Amino acid sequence: MATSLTDLNNFDLLAVTGDEAAKFLQGQLTCDVNKVSPTQSVRGAYCDINGRVIADMRVVANDAGYLLLTSRGMGFALKKTLEKFIVFSKATIKVETSSWERFGVHGSHATQTIQSLFKTVPPDVDGVAPLEGCLVIRLPDAHARYEILVKTDNDEVRDQLENQGITDDLEEWELADIRQGAVHITADIQDTYTPQLLNYDLTGVIDFKKGCFPGQEIVARMHYRAPAKKRLYRATVKGVRAGTNSTIMAGTESVGEIISVAMSESGQYEMLAILPCDLIEQKAHLELHNQAEDAGEARASKASLQILDLPLPVG
Repeated sequence: MATSLTDLNNFDLLAVTGDEAAKFLQGQLTCDVNKVSPTQSVRGAYCDINGRVIADMRVVANDAGYLLLTSRGMGFALKKTLEKFIVFSKATIKVETSSWERFGVHGSHATQTIQSLFKTVPPDVDGVAPLEGCLVIRLPDAHARYEILVKTDNDEVRDQLENQGITDDLEEWELADIRQGAVHITADIQDTYTPQLLNYDLTGVIDFKKGCFPGQEIVARMHYRAPAKKRLYRATVKGVRAGTNSTIMAGTESVGEIISVAMSESGQYEMLAILPCDLIEQKAHLELHNQAEDAGEARASKASLQILDLPLPVG
């Protein structure tokens, strides 16, 4: 795969503006907002007081303040939660999804494509190239991967992208997220998992040096005081279909929760699943099971699960 340009318009975008926008977000999000600049973004999350993740987001600076890029369906939910606290700050929050479009560029020639389109490339992971009516964000990946946020009235950039050929098939993009261990919170799993279960404490989504945020004491205690009993792992299975409703078994016991799945180039399925750490350390035999969909029409199936490496850049 040289380069693919993917329509990623499955997102929500919140704009937080005002004199105290940075101070407000610094007290609410798990990331250090003070590290955000016109040329640098950060990944973060919002937790409830019990330390469970309400939403994850990428925080990007713009001329008026900050943009919070999150999954589709999470914008209004996050806005409703943050509005309970923003009344005490000189800041405002607004859903701006309809004002922007989002695209992804990935593949071995992604950097050359970005250079040819915009004459500039963010040099580092999480770096941002701020352009007129457009933001280019570099994501972590074995090959450089980029998100492009384009104002809907920026016809020039939209025409350039359309001339490249845009696909709405998300499979390759979702596979790239899986290989980076990136879990994005949707309405289906909102308020379900702690950051530790999603490896957010290992991948920089939680900044333990930034100060307080909702649920901070619980999140820090889980990270520092005891080894994790469960973590997010990447796995693959061959010969059977895999989905988030599939079951991971160790012998006769169901042991895992599948968070996301995509098909690889070889036709195998790769997934992110929450699994017991001791089973992984013991290299226990794990199987993926599917139940029969309709009695008499589809048989139950199973196949061995193989654990794969994940990049975990933060210790």
